[in-house]
Amino acid sequence: MKRLIYILFLIMLIVSCEEIYRPNIDKVDNLLVVEAIFITNKAINSVHLYQTRGFNDANYSYPSVSGATVYLTDDLEASITGTENSEGTYTFDQKLDSDRQYTLNIELDGEIYQSEVQSVPDIPSIDAIYAEYDYSISIDGTASSSDKIEKEYGFQTYADMKSAGETNHFRFFGRKVVQYIDTYDTMVNGIPMTLPIFIWRSIYPNGTFNIAGPPEYSTSKDITKHPLEFFPQNYNKYFPDTLSFAGWIYIIDQYGLNEDTYNYYEKINQQLDNQGKIFDPIYIQLEGNITCKTDPQKKVLGNFEISSYAQSRCFLTYYKNKEEFRIKRINYFYDIPYSGYIKDNMPDFWETLNRTYPTE
Repeated sequence: MKRLIYILFLIMLIVSCEEIYRPNIDKVDNLLVVEAIFITNKAINSVHLYQTRGFNDANYSYPSVSGATVYLTDDLEASITGTENSEGTYTFDQKLDSDRQYTLNIELDGEIYQSEVQSVPDIPSIDAIYAEYDYSISIDGTASSSDKIEKEYGFQTYADMKSAGETNHFRFFGRKVVQYIDTYDTMVNGIPMTLPIFIWRSIYPNGTFNIAGPPEYSTSKDITKHPLEFFPQNYNKYFPDTLSFAGWIYIIDQYGLNEDTYNYYEKINQQLDNQGKIFDPIYIQLEGNITCKTDPQKKVLGNFEISSYAQSRCFLTYYKNKEEFRIKRINYFYDIPYSGYIKDNMPDFWETLNRTYPTE
């Protein structure tokens, strides 16, 4: 009898089902979201308008907003109007004047939205790129789990930026291109030969935004030893150990920011760093620099940003089992596909310590 009861109990557990709980959340009007990042030295920039969606909405996409009038005004009251080339995307094909300050304006459904004033930052530059051997420590854990600490040995790259003007706040985005070589056997004019296969692939960063600003409580505006990307000494995590490592091409996209934009990214990072633990900062609604002038109570999300842009590149090579590495700046930029391979002949962008570049 006990055995029968146990069997019936197990059957009831198997066939039982859970009822999904859907909380009763008040439905509110969709909010306007503005994505407006202007790069000063780009010929074409775009503003994207869309709406938020409800928590329980069946449609997971964010609706684009069409039919708006989107334009910039400068401090001399001149204006540049964007063209809606696709639904919710308004394109500007005129470069910004570095001597002017700009305001973003949006007219939609009888309402007028306006941003705070943004200056045009100076073109950024990196004075020095260097590296030091170090450990990378990552912590994986949530409020309901024990922390998992991972420690990896390698070297950390750094950048120095001397203050040469008004632009002292920056954002970085790095692309690491790992080079490695395979071989294959073939016959050339009846002679057996072993020829190379040049292979490469890109690794992009994830996580929070990499931003840099002057040190607090200091009169100096110089930024020294700002961390960029970490390169693990064990490069075979990216390709089999039967292949030969041929170094990294490190591409650094650097953006000069206004201070208020830097503060906006800093608030985003505080939210992204939250792991649901008891001492984490409280999640808040990020407030950008755009407001509704005709109805100050109407919420609008997003931020208007004007940034300048420059790119730096370097080549790094080292040994897996030695604390020895070489790093050099690259001054001639080739287009590099995301990944691929080429047999026999080295690609034009392939880097070595002693390669030469075309003269212009």
